[in-house]
Amino acid sequence: MLANFFGKSNPANFIIIFLIFLVIYFATLFSNYSIDTFDLDFILYQFSMLGLFVLVFFFFNFILSKNKLTLYNSYGFLLFVLLFAFFPQTMFSRQEVILNLVLLIFLRRVYSLRSNKVVYKKILDCGFWLGILFLLEPTSVIFGVLIFVSIGLFQKLKARTILIPLVGFLIPVFSYFTYCFWYDKTDEFTNLFLWYSDFDFHLYIKKPLLFSFLFLGLLTLISIFLKTPKVFLISGSYRKYWILIIFNLIIAIAVVLIQKTHTGIEAMLLFFPVSIIITNWVEGIKKPILKNIFLALFIGAPIVFFIV
Repeated sequence: MLANFFGKSNPANFIIIFLIFLVIYFATLFSNYSIDTFDLDFILYQFSMLGLFVLVFFFFNFILSKNKLTLYNSYGFLLFVLLFAFFPQTMFSRQEVILNLVLLIFLRRVYSLRSNKVVYKKILDCGFWLGILFLLEPTSVIFGVLIFVSIGLFQKLKARTILIPLVGFLIPVFSYFTYCFWYDKTDEFTNLFLWYSDFDFHLYIKKPLLFSFLFLGLLTLISIFLKTPKVFLISGSYRKYWILIIFNLIIAIAVVLIQKTHTGIEAMLLFFPVSIIITNWVEGIKKPILKNIFLALFIGAPIVFFIV
């Protein structure tokens, strides 16, 4: 039943999935905050957060549908939303949500390099949004590797395609430097290049965070090992997209590991590649009953981890 319902892509599905997200959001909200904190400012803040999530979901679905990273179904969106149930702490950090929103805008351009339309403009946009990412979170500049991987897969690596993203990157970075220099805040700018990580992963071995990482890590590895041989039997853009999404996952893991502090909210950087990789595996399951069991397991797992 679940596989049949979410196996289609239509407005009703998206509404249902968004309602699932609202249940996760408000259940977590009421379990972490007392009713005394619900003043006007707090309520307005929560509405602004929901507005940001609407934008996050829009860009996520836009990337999937525009680039055909999954088949014509709602599995990808469903899994993306359910990941917030595994890591509920990610829903209440405005800075992290904004960072991931900008990351999705950046990825939208990276994955669109498949098309030969206005290629140089897209590459410039990739560099520009990477610069914005760098200003928000300096370690996220590592995602810049994806630009050159995408160019190598879909276009051609040459002097122009290498230099254009660098120019795009320098536009926001140099603008910020000019601002800091004018207002005598150059220390703020130089701090962007001082990376420091506590490499303290103690929080990751605590329940339910540990169970979530193990469960999702195992599913992701299974998806990669089972899907990759089949993908490489197919020629065309799909194979190139698969390589790109694997690189996306590896880079996201690297960025998570080198964060200054590790609180669990950085796990949101993994949501995009993890949801797409697992979705591609689920789509390949032939028997509907197995899909239903998997979806039921995926929905129930975060509840069990929370209770345990």
